[in-house]
Parts: sequence; structure tokens; C-alpha cells
Amino acid sequence: MTSHSIHVHPPKARRRLLAFVLACAASVPAAMAATPAMNPALPDTPVGKLAGTLIRHIDADTPAQIRQWAPGVLAASVAADDKADFIAGLVSAVRDEGGVDVFDVRTDPRQPGLLEVAVKGRRNAQAGLFWLVADPAHPGQFADAHLVGMDNPLYADWPKGPVPHAELRKLIHAALDRLVSVSDFSGCVTVSDGGETVFDECRGLAERNFNVPVDQQTKFNVASVGKMFTAVAIAQLVEAGKLSWDDTLAKLVPEYPDQATAKKITVWELLHHTSGLGDFMVPDYFEHAQRYVNPADYLGLIARQPKVGEPGKAPSYSNAGYVLLGRIVENVSGESYFDYIRRHVFEPAQMTSSGFESIDEIVPGLAVGYYHDDGVFSRTWKANWMQGIYKGSPAGGGYSTNADLLRFAEALHGGKLLKPATLAKMFDGEVPIGPGIAFGAGIDERLSRGRHIRGHQGGIEGTTADLEMVWETGAAVALTSNEGPSQHWLLAEQIADLLAAEGARH
Repeated sequence: MTSHSIHVHPPKARRRLLAFVLACAASVPAAMAATPAMNPALPDTPVGKLAGTLIRHIDADTPAQIRQWAPGVLAASVAADDKADFIAGLVSAVRDEGGVDVFDVRTDPRQPGLLEVAVKGRRNAQAGLFWLVADPAHPGQFADAHLVGMDNPLYADWPKGPVPHAELRKLIHAALDRLVSVSDFSGCVTVSDGGETVFDECRGLAERNFNVPVDQQTKFNVASVGKMFTAVAIAQLVEAGKLSWDDTLAKLVPEYPDQATAKKITVWELLHHTSGLGDFMVPDYFEHAQRYVNPADYLGLIARQPKVGEPGKAPSYSNAGYVLLGRIVENVSGESYFDYIRRHVFEPAQMTSSGFESIDEIVPGLAVGYYHDDGVFSRTWKANWMQGIYKGSPAGGGYSTNADLLRFAEALHGGKLLKPATLAKMFDGEVPIGPGIAFGAGIDERLSRGRHIRGHQGGIEGTTADLEMVWETGAAVALTSNEGPSQHWLLAEQIADLLAAEGARH
């Protein structure tokens, strides 16, 4: 699930930021050194020279001087919200880290003009990634500039091959300790393999005003991890013969206002983010969030949004598409979306600590979400009371625990929720989104050590979550956190890679 802020940053910036974080994580290898042996040379190009100037200002200026200088180095084409985010990141590098050291510099032949500069803060060792593009018409300005947090260096020394479970436990324990030290991590990590709980530890606070610690019973918002529940519901209805993958939105949701578009969009395209629909996370939504409780409440809002592409063409991550899938579940099953998920997903999987209550309802044990709004290197937390959605939807935003997420993984893998043939179909014709990574039907898939890792990440202000399943072995890892958006989900990815390597050994 993506994110928003009514009073600080417009939603557009936050959505773009989260997508950008994921892209950066894919493009910057975890093998980057955690501690720089030297400052790598920046290229002798317009963007390289401009990046050098940027680093010098971070190391020499005060926060006030950065605020005065930085706007002039950003081209007029840079959106106002992106400018604000970037400048806040620069200020936090000065204020919270006392400067930065460059430890890696990369270019990407697929994106000429792009320069990636990885830095590490001098005070707290938080890593960050600059993503910079010079303006061809004005070489002294950036046409695009972002600074995002970066966890990749924390795993630079992790083994590449299989490790015994005892060693894996030590690695994860140490990684959590480092995340606490570097970024004040709060959350839980649980790993299962072959019926054994390999690791199950938590850190941090579920509520900071009263210093309530996180434990294994703490419930966390899991954001877009919930898209997997929606996809399973759709697949169950396909199994029951109540709809087909190729049915159109117009057929299944005749009340959708834009029927001309709905006639061109199939269930399969909604599941794979190729519907061409935009997002519902726009100012209209956030200004009237309490109006949007059930999937039907979103239909007019979604229909009014600009399209981002043609149905069936290039993928574009769409929360709106998943809300429409939730409405399809209702129309086809005759149940409310939330009742359907409870009865047909949560109960068969024995997920007793998962749900979708709105923010004004009492949920015992539910963690308060926290986020930074004043820069990548900030150590100041704010509660997300005004940042989250009012109620979770088919696009995400429900809550769960690590134990429940692993029960879901076991039920899905064990055939309790879907037949094997249906699951196999969900990964036919998957949509590539990067090297070795693809959108399946609501469940992402990537290859690691010859194994298929399936799952989904989630992020919003106050939440980072990830469920990763090594499909051939049934091993799984769940990470939940009441902080975000962040790159802490990378820990789950790294663990899954080692579990995949172990599976390949047998």
C-alpha cells in the first residue's frame, strides 16, 4: 500500500518515493561495502560534477545554508513536493549525520544520464542513495533528484551459499541489532523451515508514548501484503466457476461509472497491474477518508482518475485495480469483501489475529505506526495518526502478526486455500518488472539460487512488511514493522535467499 500526508507532503510525492525506493533497491547490489575504504571518484560528466558540488555543500554547510542553496540546483521541472522531500533529506544529512561519505558510485546503461551515489552518514552510519539526473539544457541543475534510505550495505558480508540454521539465527540476530543501532528498528522477524521455527525475535516499541514493547503477539499493519488475500479470493471464485480470469470489469461490476473503459479491462489485467488504471490515493480521498469504507465507496473516485496506460500493456502498480477486485469479490460471492476474506482466507488458514478494523476502532495489541517526515537521516519519530488510511481495503491496509502471515503461507503452499493447478495458473504469463522479478496474479515472484521466491511487500507511513515464501521447500519468512516506509523489508529478502540456497543444496 502506498502512502500520503495531508499536512506535510502531498500524496503524489509519497507514492513516487515508495516506488523509487523499490527501484533503487533492485539497482544497487547488497554487495556494496558497508564502510568506505576511500571516496570513489565521481564521473567527469555534468551530473558527476554537480553531484560533487552537492556532497561538498552537505559537508560544509549549515542546515540554513542548505535550505538557501538547494532550491537553485533543482530545475523548474522538478515537482514542488519532490523538491521539498529532497531538500529535507539534505538538511537531515547535515543536521543528523554531520556530513556523509561516498562509498559507491554507479551508472546504469539502461538509463543514460542517471547517476547513483551511495553515501553513509558520519554520525549514525545510516546509508542513503542519491538518484541524480542533470538537466541537459541547464547542466548546473538537476532535472531529477531523490535521496532515499538504504539498507543494502548491512548485508554486504552475508554468505552467498547455504548456512546451517544455527548460523542463520546468528546472522539475523546481528542484523536486527544493527538495524536498531542504525535506524532504531521496531518490529518482528520470524522464519520457518520444514516445520521448524528457525527464528522468532522482536525489537522496539509498539507504542512510544508509554514505552510499550513489541512482542510476538503484537499486531502490525501489513499494507500491500494484503493484496495476496484479495488475489486468493479471486482465484477461489474462479475455481468455483463463478467468474473467469478473462471476464471484464464491465461484466462483473456493471455499476462502475466508466463502462467504456471497464469493457476493455479483464480480471487478469487487474491482478497483474496492467489495467492502465491510476490510483485512488489522491487529495479527494484523503480529504474525505471516512467516506471510503467498502469497495463500492471507491468506484466514482477511481473512475475519475486519469489513466496511466492502455489495458494489457506495460505494468503500472495500481491500488485502484485491487479495490475493484474487491468489489468483484462482493458482486460474485454475495458477501462483503471483509466477511469473505475472514470466512474463506483467514479462517481456513487459522489466522486468528488478522483483520481490517478502521482507525477509530479498538484493536487490542495493534502497534502504533511511526514515520520520519524531516529527512532520510532523521532520528525523530512521529505517530501516523494523520497519515494512514481510515480503513484497510482490498488493496491493503489490514493488520496481522508474523504467526498469522506464516499460517497463510503454510495454508497457501499446502493447498488449503487453492488447488495446485490454480496456483500454477496464477504464475503463468507473469509480468516482468525487473531482472528475475515479476508480477504474478497478486503474488510477486523472483528467482534465487534456482528457487522461486513468492510473496509481497508492503509500505506506508508507519508500516513496513514482507512475506517471502521459498516455494519449492515451503520455507518462509515474515517481517513486520510499525515504522516506514523503509527498506527494512530487505532483511526478509536476504533471509529468503539463504533459505533458497539451503533448499538447493538438498
